[in-house]
Amino acid sequence: MFNRDDQIKRIQPGDSEYDPPSTIFSNMRRSFLRGLAIIIPIAITVWVLWFIFQFIDGIASPVYEKIGLNIPGLGFITAILIILLLGIASRYLIGKIFFRILERIFLNLPLARSVYSGARELINAFSLGQKGKTFREVCMVEYPRKGIYSIGFKTNELTFKDSDGNKKVLANIYIPLPPNPTTGILTLVPSEEVISLSISVEQGLKLVLSAGIVTPTEMSKAIITEEK
Repeated sequence: MFNRDDQIKRIQPGDSEYDPPSTIFSNMRRSFLRGLAIIIPIAITVWVLWFIFQFIDGIASPVYEKIGLNIPGLGFITAILIILLLGIASRYLIGKIFFRILERIFLNLPLARSVYSGARELINAFSLGQKGKTFREVCMVEYPRKGIYSIGFKTNELTFKDSDGNKKVLANIYIPLPPNPTTGILTLVPSEEVISLSISVEQGLKLVLSAGIVTPTEMSKAIITEEK
């Protein structure tokens, strides 16, 4: 007589070959995370562009209303044209000279100088194709308290001298706050407490801006070699 128990090997949860079935919840969770990985970069890009367009539209729309042009979307089209024209002009000698003069004007104004130079350096830091090295390396620091680590970017170093004349080297660590990476926290951390990571600045930015969804396959402490 045929006995199915003799032919079919029953695998129980305690067995090494046991593979728990995929539940509907786990499938939905994976799909949701994939969706977040797709939508977060799009949302950040749209948010930044929308802020720029709103700023230009707020200036152009009142001008059009005064001359009797009440066409919906005209301010938005103007914003696109201005951005394109600025990009085209910056490629030619006359445009480069004009923007250089405009930059000097901003840098000579007391209040505008600090705001403009800081904003320019920060934007250049996020422009990965630039030759500058505003973000020198990706690192981890214990923030906001001991035992909790935050991902940051080392921008520079400074020497702090206390009242007794003792000197301590502090690392300037910029911790961006997603979804807008241009807003963040500057912390001054003793150099020996900074953990340098073996990932590129681009990988670090992806890690922060995706809220940890886009992570490198492996992340370890970087091996620092002293320059002779």
